[in-house]
Amino acid sequence: MSKKKKTTTKNKQKSERKNEQLKELEDVIYTYPEKDLVSYFKKIFIHGNTKEHYQKNLSLLRSLDMDSIDFAIARFYHLDNSLDPVRRNLMVVIPLFVAYLTAVFNVNVIKILGFLLVTISVLIVLILLNQDRKNRIVTGYMLKTFEQVKARKEKLEERNISE
Repeated sequence: MSKKKKTTTKNKQKSERKNEQLKELEDVIYTYPEKDLVSYFKKIFIHGNTKEHYQKNLSLLRSLDMDSIDFAIARFYHLDNSLDPVRRNLMVVIPLFVAYLTAVFNVNVIKILGFLLVTISVLIVLILLNQDRKNRIVTGYMLKTFEQVKARKEKLEERNISE
């Protein structure tokens, strides 16, 4: 094979691979449930990868069409609001309310059993709150990333129109 045919073949393979990755990314944005969406982007943009890894993934985000970017912004905005600390902190009230009802109505429960019940429920709530906090960090980061990609694309489109 000549050198020109090899580079053409390599370029086609790269283009096909990028199109497959783009379709996968669109599929993730449109169809994945919230939990899987967050874990997918957490896996892609986790700290500790090489600079090229981040640049490749950001380039892939920039290759999305505006509808996909708008939908991703809407999904991450919704996720960010659903993981709001005010909503999450309300979960802490539940085990404390149970402990209050137990104390007020003198429910005949062995005190150690009641203490263990409240302790375990508070620990479970704290674990869930910590998981929500980590997911909110990812959603906030991805929301800002998609907003920046959208702003950059809009700026490029304005330049192309004015030229």
